Amino acid sequence: MPDKWMSVVEAAATLKVHTRTIERRIASGKIQARRTDDGLLQVLVTLPDEADTTPAVALEAVRELADNQVHLATGSASALVKFAQDDAHRAREELALVRQEAGRARRSAVVAWCVVAFVGVGVCVAVGWTTQKITRANEDVRHLSEYAERIEAEARQLKEQYHQERQRLLAERDSARQEAERARLEGAEASGRLAAYIEQHKYLLAQSGKGPTTRPMSLLERLASAFADVD
Repeated sequence: MPDKWMSVVEAAATLKVHTRTIERRIASGKIQARRTDDGLLQVLVTLPDEADTTPAVALEAVRELADNQVHLATGSASALVKFAQDDAHRAREELALVRQEAGRARRSAVVAWCVVAFVGVGVCVAVGWTTQKITRANEDVRHLSEYAERIEAEARQLKEQYHQERQRLLAERDSARQEAERARLEGAEASGRLAAYIEQHKYLLAQSGKGPTTRPMSLLERLASAFADVD
């Protein structure tokens, strides 16, 4: 029977077993193993002859299958025992935690009732003080409301007076504007009459043949002369 170096996968395929079986045989020393230069794991496999391949392989496969089943059963039982032990340990720890939490809860309840009692007393005191403050505040609000109504009435009265005074001032302003307009018209009319008197005086002087004097007449003399001629 020739021997040949193969990889773990090739050896498992050749022997028609699982790769885990090859790894267990390596660990137990049943199969020789080595590492190549590139780090690949190889095993030395004895190739069976063609004549006796089937019985030996079948027997080996049955033996490996039985070993696997026993190993799995043992591992499962160990795992179940370990899980049960872990669950029991966790249950004991949780029970201890629950007892601690219950003790803390009782102490917290006592403290809470004490706090509630103090808070109740504080609330009663606060309600009495607040009621007094609210009553005083209502009185202040009533006084302020009366004062505001009085100020508002005075403001309305002042507003009425201001409106009347404004109307009076506006009427006086309009009257003054009318008086100024009449004065302006009267001034323009007087200026026109004065100009007419002056022209008439010049015309009369020209008709009477009087020449100009050595001294020119002033404006007042001209006005007096004009009014005298008219009279």
